[in-house]
Amino acid sequence: MLIADLSVREQILETANRLFYEQGYNLTGINQIIEEAGVAKASLYYHFPSKEDLCVEYLKKRYKNWSTLLQRFLANVEDPKERIIKSFECRSKYLVDTHFGGCSYTRIIAEMPQRSVKINDQVIANKEKQRMFFIEQIKKMKGTRTVAVSDLANAIFLLFDGATMQCQVYRDLHPMKNALKAVKMLL
Repeated sequence: MLIADLSVREQILETANRLFYEQGYNLTGINQIIEEAGVAKASLYYHFPSKEDLCVEYLKKRYKNWSTLLQRFLANVEDPKERIIKSFECRSKYLVDTHFGGCSYTRIIAEMPQRSVKINDQVIANKEKQRMFFIEQIKKMKGTRTVAVSDLANAIFLLFDGATMQCQVYRDLHPMKNALKAVKMLL
C-alpha cells in the first residue's frame, strides 16, 4: 500500500508505526514523523493531540495487526490445544518476519522510566487480550477443572511472553521452541 493512498491520519499512524518499532518511542521525534509522513504539523496535532496519544493509537494498531495475523494463522484450527500450540508457531513466524524485534508493547514500556498512564493502560489492555486468548482456549478444553483454567492460562501466557522476549535477546527461535515444549507438557 502506498502511503499516498492513505488518509492523513493513516499516513501519520503508518509512519509512527514504522518508526516507533524500528527506532523506539524516545528516539522518534514528532518532527521526524511529520517529515516522513509528509504532513503538516497542524495535521498531526489535529489527529493526535500529543505524542502520547499517537503512541496509544500505535499500540492499538500493533494489537490489531497481531490479532489479524493470529486469526489468519488459526483460521482452520478448531481444537483448543492445537490453537494454543499454533499461536506459539504464529509468534515464531512473527519474530522471524520482524527480525526478532520482539513485543512492541514491552519495548515501549521498557523505554519509559516514568510511565505514561495512557500508554501503560493500553499496554496492559493489549496484554490482557493476549492472556484472554489462552483463557478462552483452555475453557474449551475438555477435562480442565474450572479452578485450573486461570492458573494454566497464566502459565502459558508467561511462557509465550517470556519466550518472545528471550527470542528478541538471543535473536533466535530456541526460546520459543523450549517454551512450546513446556506448553505441550502442561497441556
